[in-house]
Amino acid sequence: MKEGIRKDLLNKRLKYKNAQEDSEKIIKELLSLPEIQNAHTVLIYYPHKNEVNVLPLFEILSFKGKKVLFPKTVNEELHPIHVSSLENLKKGNFGILEPEGEKAEKDYIDIVIVPAVAFDKKGYRIGYGKGFYDRFLKDLKGLKVGVAYDFQVVDQIPHHEHDIPVDIIVTPTRLIKVNKEDNEND
Repeated sequence: MKEGIRKDLLNKRLKYKNAQEDSEKIIKELLSLPEIQNAHTVLIYYPHKNEVNVLPLFEILSFKGKKVLFPKTVNEELHPIHVSSLENLKKGNFGILEPEGEKAEKDYIDIVIVPAVAFDKKGYRIGYGKGFYDRFLKDLKGLKVGVAYDFQVVDQIPHHEHDIPVDIIVTPTRLIKVNKEDNEND
């Protein structure tokens, strides 16, 4: 079932025409969150295959004096690395631009902006199927914020013990706060 959802929504996302406009709405909503305003360190991602474009956050958050990190894939792990300029990113695994540098401590990350192919209303996600984000988010103390176009939020995604839900999902038209108690009863 996950593979069917992944294939269908990846296809839809690749063809989506309002990506830029919707990305701008999502960024505006993200910047209005008190958690982002009060954060010191934020991990964002480099958009790939028409994902929500969060790159404008880099400039805005950096200008506000916040530390911005990008993920780098190393073997089976995501390593958060501080980036001072987007020009320092180089093509890495899977053709995605990644940072060079020293791994930052995960404990100091206040917020992780999480991409996905799909989310459900309980915060579970479907990514590309490699499990990088689930492994990374497992012990994360910071807030996990998913970003998606409206059509990427589905009613339910099958999940397993190792799947880590996000705390909030931001779309161009909605802010979904995930009820953790519902997830504990699954």
